[in-house]
Amino acid sequence: MGPRDAKTNTVGNIFYGSKGYLGIDGYDTYKTWLTNETEPGPHGKGSGDHYANFIDCIRSRRAQDIHSPIEEAHISTTLVHLANASYRLGRTLQFDSAQEQVIGDEEANRLLRASYRAPYIVPEKI
Repeated sequence: MGPRDAKTNTVGNIFYGSKGYLGIDGYDTYKTWLTNETEPGPHGKGSGDHYANFIDCIRSRRAQDIHSPIEEAHISTTLVHLANASYRLGRTLQFDSAQEQVIGDEEANRLLRASYRAPYIVPEKI
């Protein structure tokens, strides 16, 4: 279904940008609103079962069949991990995307690394 309009609260995610914002309500529906007047912008509905596609690619070992490159998923989930760390620590975090570290906050960096559990440990140095 997606967000009803630019002024009604719904459960979902809102991404604010310099020229408007994007609302996502549910797994695959999005709408945008542009300018301060909240004029409707592009909208759409995704297609395909991305979870099933991921599992199919694991089983077939054919990385070229995945709907979205794993690097994009890594970048996208970084925002979620940063939001969780910020919430748990109760403070704003400044993130250096080139170094993939929180600037001047070792506690936050430790929290971001702590999500791994055996046997899925990633070494500090690869």
